[in-house]
Amino acid sequence: MVGTDFNILDPSRRAQLTAIQRTQSAVDLTQLRLATGNKVNSAIDNPQNFFTARALGHRSDDLLRLLDQIGQNIQVIKAADNALKVTEVLLNQAEALMNDVAIDLTTNQQNLSDIILADAPVAYWRLNETSGNVAENLGSGGAAINGTYNANIELEADPLYIGGGNESVAQFNGGNNHRVNIPDSNLINLGTHAERSIELVFNADSTSGRQVLYEEGGATNSLTLYVEDGRVYVMGRDAGAWGPVDISAEIEAGETYHLALVFDFPNRTFTGYLNGEEIGEEAVNAIFPAHSANIGIGGMWGDAWFHDGSAVGNDFEFHGRIGEVAIYNDVLTAEDIQERYDATFLQKSSDAEDALNELLAQLDLVAADATYRGTNLLDGDNLITVFNEFRTSSLITEGAFFSAAGLGISDDADFLTTGHIDGTFDQIRTALETVRAFGATLANDLSVMKIRESFIKGMVNTLDEGKQQLTIADQNEEGAKMLALQVRQQMQLSVLSFSNFSVADVLFA
Repeated sequence: MVGTDFNILDPSRRAQLTAIQRTQSAVDLTQLRLATGNKVNSAIDNPQNFFTARALGHRSDDLLRLLDQIGQNIQVIKAADNALKVTEVLLNQAEALMNDVAIDLTTNQQNLSDIILADAPVAYWRLNETSGNVAENLGSGGAAINGTYNANIELEADPLYIGGGNESVAQFNGGNNHRVNIPDSNLINLGTHAERSIELVFNADSTSGRQVLYEEGGATNSLTLYVEDGRVYVMGRDAGAWGPVDISAEIEAGETYHLALVFDFPNRTFTGYLNGEEIGEEAVNAIFPAHSANIGIGGMWGDAWFHDGSAVGNDFEFHGRIGEVAIYNDVLTAEDIQERYDATFLQKSSDAEDALNELLAQLDLVAADATYRGTNLLDGDNLITVFNEFRTSSLITEGAFFSAAGLGISDDADFLTTGHIDGTFDQIRTALETVRAFGATLANDLSVMKIRESFIKGMVNTLDEGKQQLTIADQNEEGAKMLALQVRQQMQLSVLSFSNFSVADVLFA
């Protein structure tokens, strides 16, 4: 039995067959190189070049992954930059608003004090003294009904509104007997009056509990203006004739209000007004009688009547600021009341505050929406960009807070004084500078990242080129080699051929 094909070959043909097999191996290798484009396809081909090229390839792959990370970090900065542009636009709008507010509220104003004095009040206490304990009466009753600051009332507190020359007012701190005492007068409590109007401007630090703004009379006949648990009350009573009148409206702490009552016996009405609008009206059927009970501003002096009955003693002191307390022994019309409210510019101030608050709310929303893949540079997040595979080269882009509060813009800004307007304007200017400075920082970091990205791309190309130099095959050379091998193979097969012998059996045995 013949074990191998070699057993049927003589030595010369066996040598020729071996040569053909070597040629076929060379053809296979050349075909592989032509197919892959590489002259080194495994460690067997060239161990040194193979492992060196693989190391270069690994580093190239690592750097390519870094390029992906850098590209995403660039997008984070772009997202933040887009939000910054919107933030700057909003701040520019806010700055323009502040300029308009400053012009609108500080020029060509009506003067509340002039309007009040033109209607000849019998008593008018502005409560704008800077020293002493006398609350000067500017009304027709003169010094005879000057008030007395009782206990430690703070003078020269912040103005209540922007109109009227920006006068300071009195701050009532709610302490024991902290009130202004008003002397008895035929013009107020000792005489009878068919008509009576009282107005004042106030701002409550708190609306909790009962706090007297103005009261005259006592447990029988009484006129009382007071705050209690989130509401302001306009109260009147003539025992046995009319009342008690109970008119009230909701208010908020920290807001300035113009409050008025109008007693009009000829028309049989008692009306309350808050910020120029009527808040209630009730009927009366007798003139307001004379009484000898005390008169107090900012606290109850003796006794008074409230919506739930009478109270006796010195109590219910006010927490906040009061100014422009005026008493008339005639009727102020609804138009008169509206004119006074308009002169405070409270509505314009409130509208401007609302407009500013809307812009500030948008600042908060834009800052919150600047997130890209979980990173928000405008909400305090930091961004780390790594530039090499060992993480020894990196750039940290520090985030900041670009909400209104983060930019230092107060969320309780008001436009009731020029000082407040100027303060808010300064906050907005500072915020603009902060935004622009941060934008410059982002631009610088983006430039660095672009430069490093370009460098890494160049390094990847260098590594790939080095890898190719170690492994790539010369296609022309390999093609020529393949042609030569094929010719050689044909010649060898021709020599080896003889009758009844299958060369294929030998080649592929």
